Amino acid sequence: MTFHPGSTRGLATLLLSFAAGVHATSATATIASTAVIYNAGASIRSGAIAVSVSAKSVSFTHVKGSLTSSAGTLCGSALGCILLNNGAGNSLNNPDGAGAATSFSTNLGVNGISGIAGPGAGYLVGVFVPSGGPTGAPPASLDFRSSGMGTSFAELSPLLDQAFFIGDGLTGNGSGSTQTFNVPAGASALYLGISDACGYRGDPGCYADNLGSFNVTYTFSDVPANATAGFALLMLVCAGLASLVFLLGKSSYRRARAAVLDSSRQQRF
Repeated sequence: MTFHPGSTRGLATLLLSFAAGVHATSATATIASTAVIYNAGASIRSGAIAVSVSAKSVSFTHVKGSLTSSAGTLCGSALGCILLNNGAGNSLNNPDGAGAATSFSTNLGVNGISGIAGPGAGYLVGVFVPSGGPTGAPPASLDFRSSGMGTSFAELSPLLDQAFFIGDGLTGNGSGSTQTFNVPAGASALYLGISDACGYRGDPGCYADNLGSFNVTYTFSDVPANATAGFALLMLVCAGLASLVFLLGKSSYRRARAAVLDSSRQQRF
């Protein structure tokens, strides 16, 4: 096989075509603090976001509460806040649940959707549901408290009908890297909302005294989180191959040119 200078063009085209095949779609949504996550798939569809059949993952690049203060109480977070106990403490919490009147909250779940446990209260949560809404018994509840899986995960793969913690979408509270949530097979919609309960523990309820909302920017991608490292590795390998092909092409070209010149000299004599 003969290599020629410029033979890396085909490889470059392949790289560009592969990269062009990765699609991401971003949009924004406003999620009221009264959005009951356990109404996902029911007649009340607050916070419903359609999931493309090609979507493999979703990330949240901006989550901010609408309240900076309430009844003289300031929100102590640059992320903004919502309020779960209007008129009964006025404890403002940010998207990660920090600042709430309780150190942790739990919910038993209902309507075929799992319960959830997490730090503080009033954090942003989500649930993927199939076409037609939740069916059958709910999956196991996830525990995002420090005694459980925590909230610093890089990626999460929730099941259908399994409520999961989103918070501010970062590995830290207002800091860290963007987290990725893998879309489960069969999902037709993603619902965003709040997990609330009277006394912060038990059955869903006591949403009527909530104030504020979360402004959310989310991005769906057709590349799952666990493919990111492989994609980066592939790019490195292809770049290395492109350099090798280019060097081999130059070397082959020089040898061929030298042979032509040598043949020309011999013919003169």
